[in-house]
Amino acid sequence: MLVKTITCSGVNEDNDIQQTIAFLKQYEKAEFGVQCSPKKVSPQMPRFEWLDELISKLNENGLERRVALHLNEGFAISFCTGKVPDEIAQMINKGQAIGRLQINYKIGRDVLSNGLKVPAVKDICRAMDETRPHQIIFSASKPNLPLIRQIHAHRKDFDILFDDSFGEGILPHERQKPLFEDIFQGYAGGISPENVMTELDKISAVTNKSVFIDAEGKLKEDGCFSFNRAAKYIENALLWQKQHHEVLVKRPASDYAEM
Repeated sequence: MLVKTITCSGVNEDNDIQQTIAFLKQYEKAEFGVQCSPKKVSPQMPRFEWLDELISKLNENGLERRVALHLNEGFAISFCTGKVPDEIAQMINKGQAIGRLQINYKIGRDVLSNGLKVPAVKDICRAMDETRPHQIIFSASKPNLPLIRQIHAHRKDFDILFDDSFGEGILPHERQKPLFEDIFQGYAGGISPENVMTELDKISAVTNKSVFIDAEGKLKEDGCFSFNRAAKYIENALLWQKQHHEVLVKRPASDYAEM
């Protein structure tokens, strides 16, 4: 199994932009996840202005596709009704810094502007088309799986993130096997610098594919995103990969026949 991307979520306007740039230069597999909602990312708000500057600096430094915008609340609802929020459209059109958009919509919890809870596939596909070439990440929590399967049936390319706690940072009893052969799959939920190697063991037990991992809550110190915690998380993930490289190369394909 190859850990292709290591997402560090929760970086925001409380973090220094130059330190953010330096971190991404140091760790080529690192991706920063930035939480975005109308309450936080509207013009003239601190996070909007910080994110706008960050994107400009990333572009100046040639750091492409190293940020994922995590769309929450009204932004996620808007996307699921087929409308890319203006603030998000402005951000993703500023060069190549942003690579992915994560749509944090949960069926059964969130409600669309028309009062329905289940988005129409055609509306989501329209928003996906509008945001290309940026990759979309869907939360593959259990309530969302039927919708995700419908989107996949429309031959759309996207990524999925398994986290049944839906951002609550709760470790699952076991890690989910891949849903599709052709979809990039990620894992979140309770991953920390201290347990990331154990969790990668669990993930590698169910898949031999390339994956991404995402941590947020356990990367904080005193309620704020910590670069030191994030560095430890990445270093331990890279150490796991180094230790398992020979296994990755030498393990016979027949070992994966049941997966």
